[in-house]
Amino acid sequence: MEKTKGKILIVDDDKLNVELLAATLEPLGYDILTYENSQKALKETNNIKIDIVLIDIVMPELDGFSFVEKLLKIHKNTPVIFVSAHTAKENKIRGYNMGSFAYIEKPFDVNTTRAQVQSVLKLKKMQDELINEKKKLDSIFEFSSNEIILTDLNFNIVSQNNKIISKEKYSEKNFLEILKENNQSEAIKDLLDFSESNEKKTAFRVVINNEKYTKTNVSKIETNSEQSGYLIVMDDRTEEIKIEEQRENFIETLTHDLKTPVRAEKRALELLYDGKFGDLTTDQKDIIKEILNSSKYMMRMTDNILTRYKLENGTCKINKHPYSIKKTLENCLDGLQYLFENENQTIKIKSDVPDDVFEFDECEINRVLTNLIANASEYAPADSTIDICIKRKNDKIELSIKDKGPGISQEKIDTIFDSSKSISSRFKKVGSGLGLFISRKIMEAHDGSIEIESKPGYGAKFTLVFPFEKSKITTFQHE
Repeated sequence: MEKTKGKILIVDDDKLNVELLAATLEPLGYDILTYENSQKALKETNNIKIDIVLIDIVMPELDGFSFVEKLLKIHKNTPVIFVSAHTAKENKIRGYNMGSFAYIEKPFDVNTTRAQVQSVLKLKKMQDELINEKKKLDSIFEFSSNEIILTDLNFNIVSQNNKIISKEKYSEKNFLEILKENNQSEAIKDLLDFSESNEKKTAFRVVINNEKYTKTNVSKIETNSEQSGYLIVMDDRTEEIKIEEQRENFIETLTHDLKTPVRAEKRALELLYDGKFGDLTTDQKDIIKEILNSSKYMMRMTDNILTRYKLENGTCKINKHPYSIKKTLENCLDGLQYLFENENQTIKIKSDVPDDVFEFDECEINRVLTNLIANASEYAPADSTIDICIKRKNDKIELSIKDKGPGISQEKIDTIFDSSKSISSRFKKVGSGLGLFISRKIMEAHDGSIEIESKPGYGAKFTLVFPFEKSKITTFQHE
């Protein structure tokens, strides 16, 4: 049996009118229920979903108005059309006041009546869809752990589920007012900037009552291609952020507590090695030199761990000032001299850049050079030469470091800068992967890059490419 679109109810004590209306509406594809007795119609349709009712006004036992009053108590959203020979204005007004969608006068035109009913049925379908969507939204509002807020264009709250924002404390508050009361000035600025932009959505952190840390997502709501308001979803990240803060505090404390004694140890060993506390035998100096080299290596690793932490939480900044890249390189080599002496390696520097002063963060670029040159020393064989070249290429400064080590396969090159991977595992070295990840991020923050040329058995060449221009303070972004 073919399924129909729904059900139409016709109630009229005139059999001829009932039959005529039924014939008129039959082409619409609905089941048509007809009654000449209004009491019987009300009783028998009590548990039936009706899509539309067409009813006469003047009927024995129960008139049309009384019928509709009783019907709408059971079927609240059912559209009603009065069909009557009574043309009095009062009847029409009363019908519309009861929620009637139309008032059709008898005798009616078949085509016009069919079109009117069809139009009301379309409205009914849209109404049902909206009701279903509202039910879905109500369920989301009720069961979501997120704060869901709908606002108008001025951020006046139209609806919310009060999962994070207290209804008692912030009742009838504008969303901007709530942010202001919680001293979220940065969030207010972000929100106002977003409202004036062409962006469709944005996200920022909001803290409520100094205890609820949220990631707040804001999307623009459009109706008929025009913006009509905002959807704000506040995701409670309090526990996650507390754990993150504990981790950050641990890392900061650990690296600080490690660096302080290592620095003291390094300085004491240097004084001892230089004979400040008395002459040492050759064997004693060799042992102290080994311990001193280990201390320097520990300092490098501690710096890398702290930098990695700062990169990940976005607090690491670079401050560019005019420096000589060659002078920075020389300072770096002075600090790594112990590595080259241990392996009897030679550093060969070539520079064809007479004016090598440009803006960069000297401390962070020193860190990059330290990581790359230390890696080159670790992978290069003993008694070999490490070539360092500085040259100008158009509007770029290029500094390359080339070793004669085992080289790197293309497969490894593709993942060499990943924070979680390291070529060191292949050659049993420690820490190169972390240093390369940090170096890439620092170069990106300088609007520069690191390029690699290598293949197995032919060493590796790392090239730092700097823009030869002034730039402003930049914050590292962690991917």
